[in-house]
Amino acid sequence: MTSLIALPMITLLTGLALAIPGLTPPTVPFGVRVAAVRAKDPAILRVRQTYMFRVAVAAMIALVVCLVAYDNVIVAGIFANALIAIHGVIYALANRQLRAIKRQEWWQAEHRYGVTTDITFRTDPVRVPVLWLSPAVVVLLVTMLLGRWDLVIPIAAMTVLMPLLVRVLMRARPVLDAAQPVGSSRRYRTYLRGTARMMLLMVAAVNLVVLLTTTPGWEIVSGVVMTAFLIGLVVWMVRVGHAGHRLRKLPGEEDEDTGLTQRDDDKHWYMGGTLYANRQDRAVLVHHRVGMSWTLNMGHPVTWTLLAALALLVALAGFGVIDLPARGEGF
Repeated sequence: MTSLIALPMITLLTGLALAIPGLTPPTVPFGVRVAAVRAKDPAILRVRQTYMFRVAVAAMIALVVCLVAYDNVIVAGIFANALIAIHGVIYALANRQLRAIKRQEWWQAEHRYGVTTDITFRTDPVRVPVLWLSPAVVVLLVTMLLGRWDLVIPIAAMTVLMPLLVRVLMRARPVLDAAQPVGSSRRYRTYLRGTARMMLLMVAAVNLVVLLTTTPGWEIVSGVVMTAFLIGLVVWMVRVGHAGHRLRKLPGEEDEDTGLTQRDDDKHWYMGGTLYANRQDRAVLVHHRVGMSWTLNMGHPVTWTLLAALALLVALAGFGVIDLPARGEGF
């Protein structure tokens, strides 16, 4: 075995880093809010090119390290994992550079800003597609039939908790575009349905991988299962894009334009659009500007209450006041 086993990871991480700018909406390049007419501005294109160049350089360095450390799997593995942090820094630099250009050229003063809402997300929210949980339930039943009671509790917990999480996310504040309120609302609703299905399928994939990796002779199959799911997830992400912005527009939506630009709230986003903090925002959960997930509003008291409770739990466990389930005891 050589350090070349890190090459697939380097390739995957590099490909993901190169794809991220294309998955985000053109009005939020690198987590910075801009008007639609600025989406193809030469300055944004230059920032994108710089980002791509830096990612490519990082990939080349990682490849060189793998070749030099041919017989040192640990060194190559550590550097391959470090690519995640390196790509994060590169993205943050692009975000910072674009913010500076936006301030210097005063882009925010060129347009009328506004917000839009759709109360149907409250009156008729996206439902949890319970039928898509069936594969996970089947895996749970198979685990019980095989008598793997050491795995039943964690698999059952995953199967029960994920639908609850999906329900919470489906009721988080929607990502809408003030310039295209009707089209963005429909696309986001479609995006939520797809997200819910993928999350429930992920439960089945994870549960099956847990079962197979602990069953002698089935370890390779578990890798195939997870790889197949990840490929499907990537294909789906590329198809829908961030908050569904890549979904096909229906007739009548192509020319929709209210003349407004979505409210500029860059000042509340940190770390390249991955951390949100706004004390005036009543929302606890908000959709990331980067990627296809949600984050907590760090300016909300509920968030700090949850974090404090988690920190207290960790501290009590660390001092031995309470005992957390140990490996081999069901978790």
